[in-house]
Amino acid sequence: MQILGLGLFVFVVYYGFAGQRTGATVSAFDMHAMVVVLGGSLSAILVMSNAQTTLRTFSCLRELIPGLGTLRKANEALEAERKQLAQLWLDGNRAQAVNLAEASEFPAIQRMLQLVLSRAPAEGVSSAFTELEHAELSRWQPAVGNWELLAKLAPSFGMVGTITGMIQLFKSMGDAGTDLGASLSLALLATLYGVAFGAGIAGPIGHFLRGLLDERLGVLERCQQTVGELSAWTRREA
Repeated sequence: MQILGLGLFVFVVYYGFAGQRTGATVSAFDMHAMVVVLGGSLSAILVMSNAQTTLRTFSCLRELIPGLGTLRKANEALEAERKQLAQLWLDGNRAQAVNLAEASEFPAIQRMLQLVLSRAPAEGVSSAFTELEHAELSRWQPAVGNWELLAKLAPSFGMVGTITGMIQLFKSMGDAGTDLGASLSLALLATLYGVAFGAGIAGPIGHFLRGLLDERLGVLERCQQTVGELSAWTRREA
């Protein structure tokens, strides 16, 4: 992926110099600037990520579409199972609690039951949930971090488009009939696209995904607290 990313970056720079901007008319859309900004941003992701992380970075976009997102639904389902397991245990329905944990798709719920049944000490509980939190972070953090980084890098790639466009503009200043105003406006569109993509798209997406990841970590923290409460309850019963 790194080689592919570097190759795409070289193409973006080459395309920046190869674009023809002389005699252009003023327009809000410029394919040349768009390719430089989006292509450069994609090259950054490819250089920093492996294939799995790259795929997850873009698959995270489904979290923005109502009904297609999975992380928020999973957070809500995990929280509901945590409450149900705790209530069943406190009500004395231990068999149902065991069945719930065994049928759960969440490792955290299964680990909760194991820790309660083994009456694990506080250190063991903390270690177990630290491991679970690290597993969630290793799965989601790289993808979320990519979007947060794109919010910072996109304006830089906008400047790449602007600089290459300005170089082309300076080269053509001596040509007769060159519309310098229109050419300059097109060169500056690359900066506009970079700032708009970074601040208006990548930044909010990164913030939204970060919130979902924080929700998951918050549910895991509550699971850890519930294990402590259930273990204390079990010891008092004994």
